[in-house]
Amino acid sequence: MFARAFTIGRVAGIPIRCHWSWLAMLAFVAAMLHWLYLPSAGGALGAWVLATLAAVLLWASVLLHELGHALVARQYGLRVGGITLFALGGATEIGDGPANPVRDMLVALAGPLISLALALLFAVAWWLWPAQRLALLVLHLALSNGAMAIFNLLPGYPLDGGRVLWAVLSYLSDDELGAARVGAFVGRACGWVLLTAGLLYALGAGDVVSGAWMGLIGYFLVRSATLGHRRFVVQRMLSNVQVSDLMQRAFRAVAPELPLDQFVGSYVLSQVDQGFPVLQIPEADAPQPLLGMITVHNLRRFQFHEWAGTRVGEAMTPIHRLRLLAPEMPAGEAFRTLLESGEEQLPVIDGALLLGVLRRRDLVGYIERKRQAHG
Repeated sequence: MFARAFTIGRVAGIPIRCHWSWLAMLAFVAAMLHWLYLPSAGGALGAWVLATLAAVLLWASVLLHELGHALVARQYGLRVGGITLFALGGATEIGDGPANPVRDMLVALAGPLISLALALLFAVAWWLWPAQRLALLVLHLALSNGAMAIFNLLPGYPLDGGRVLWAVLSYLSDDELGAARVGAFVGRACGWVLLTAGLLYALGAGDVVSGAWMGLIGYFLVRSATLGHRRFVVQRMLSNVQVSDLMQRAFRAVAPELPLDQFVGSYVLSQVDQGFPVLQIPEADAPQPLLGMITVHNLRRFQFHEWAGTRVGEAMTPIHRLRLLAPEMPAGEAFRTLLESGEEQLPVIDGALLLGVLRRRDLVGYIERKRQAHG
């Protein structure tokens, strides 16, 4: 979901990943809280310990919020690819499924309900033990979780409240795409309001840090609402479609012994495609084991004068380094795989046998035809 994210563990079998920005934000939050805890912590070391503990518990609260989404989604049979923590919060990768507004509303509400429960728990702890050294830390956690729940319930996509709004509108109107347009519009509106409010607050109150933070969240909402709407449209257009429905079964293959200069002259210069599967016998009609893929990107590793002495088998990307597609894979998941790989086409295999090639333009063309058919 995010580039440069690394896995730190699993919870209930769900991969937990951290983006590099999460570490930067963790350090920033600890540094800010350090100054607040300094008067009551009994020294700089104590303040740093409390601030670090608060920052870690805050992001643990974000993780529990996302786990709420993930576990409810799993209860409904949806695939959960993982949870990624980043600077502005967390994101849960939930697979596509048949349209179900009630299910989607419950999945969206699970996170804010977890945050509200944590806010109540920490508030009760603060009320029962107000004189303890950890009282300020517990109060911050109560307020942070409460703010997290309220913010996520704003009725703008991709926030949880926007997903609830989509579910309600979709249920009432039976128009998923229309409901998604409304949710994305409200999401962009909320983002622009936060962006403007952050600018005005920074200018009026002189608090540049808080104003910039508010504006950053607003910008994130505007951008995420636009991208999220496009992603939703793609998901719905590709629902109930498999890779086998869209892949190209007729394709040109290359022999591993072919020199690169002949490959360029016979394939690259005369074809729209910029990537080709490598097979031992390219002309064979029956499926063969895939050896690898040769693309224009592979050519860049070699100087022009080296092409005549370099074989395709030496330049290709071998099969063990390729992103591979299965014929029964959902088309939406395959589209995401294509985008993540950066390639224009990926091979479709059954075991090791090559069945076809799925090209990005085939998916885009199918989506455009579906959009035109829907008006």
